Amino acid sequence: MGAALGASLAVNLVLAAMLVLRPAPREHRGRGLDRMIHRIEAALPAEDRPKFHAVINDDRGRYAAQLAALREAGRRVDEAMARDPFDPARLEAALADWSARWAEFNAAFTATMVRAMEAVSPAGRAQIAAARRQER
Repeated sequence: MGAALGASLAVNLVLAAMLVLRPAPREHRGRGLDRMIHRIEAALPAEDRPKFHAVINDDRGRYAAQLAALREAGRRVDEAMARDPFDPARLEAALADWSARWAEFNAAFTATMVRAMEAVSPAGRAQIAAARRQER
């Protein structure tokens, strides 16, 4: 009986350690742009977050069409990759279109990002730059 109790205790301790010591799952909030915005907000001091968020939301109409076109182009890339039989020319065309939509979105979103950085404190911008360096 003592051996069974000891073995049970050992198993429970190992399981408890696994639960406590396991790395936290990575948080995936939203898709590409949303995930990037959440990462930036998380790097900002609390007092800068509402300022940053306000600019992103206020400007959404400036880049929404380009973002929608980029996401649709990404859907077509996925469709071309999954196609059976595989058509390399179709995938190449879809990737070229996705690349063009990315450039259009990036051009539209750049002004928003500049305005958002202008709205936050110098300390907030420094924290974002530091977080970017850590991600590299």
